[in-house]
Amino acid sequence: MSTIVVEARDLRVSSGGGRPVGGFSLAVPEGGVHALLGRQGAGKTLLLEALAGLRRPSGGRVRLRGADPYAERGALRIGTVWRDGGLFPGLTVTEIVEGWRRWTLDPLTVDEALALTGLERVAGVRFERLAAGERRLLDLSLAMVARSDVLFLDEPTSGLDDGTIHRIWATLRRVSAAGTTVLLATRDAAEGRRADNVSAVDQDRSYATGYHLGAA
Repeated sequence: MSTIVVEARDLRVSSGGGRPVGGFSLAVPEGGVHALLGRQGAGKTLLLEALAGLRRPSGGRVRLRGADPYAERGALRIGTVWRDGGLFPGLTVTEIVEGWRRWTLDPLTVDEALALTGLERVAGVRFERLAAGERRLLDLSLAMVARSDVLFLDEPTSGLDDGTIHRIWATLRRVSAAGTTVLLATRDAAEGRRADNVSAVDQDRSYATGYHLGAA
């Protein structure tokens, strides 16, 4: 039987201003890629923040490997990639990864982190000279520096070219095959079909249901 890594029961989340998302439940097993699929404004980012322990739920419960991610974040190895990404002007790719490593116990080496996403050839390039796709791949490398065993990604391929999307998915497949659990939010049904499992998020009806599509 698969180990459940990410679990939510009747999770309710509010941004403090907009309509709350409620009644969300799911159980994500170890490894594989699980997608939260919903239109813009459905509450996917709110849910992702709560599941990653970055936002306190207003009701229900969340567990990552049996721990409360909001109250016990230090006990978990979590990586996140958000839509806006990081900004590191004036620094080379190597310097950015080195800086990230200083805040991490038992980090990957710079070479290991860059090899995950194929960024070795731009190791000496300054951040402002990177293409949009390379910046997103760098975000993904940084999310893995801590040897994260759970990855949360908010629309990781939005606005990117097909070549970069392929590289991102190749990375996600590689790390998930090694045991990392990936949970991503997307509004693109075709993107959802790439995942192993999908939960539909609908804020109007305040619920989400899990179902299997199979990887494309």
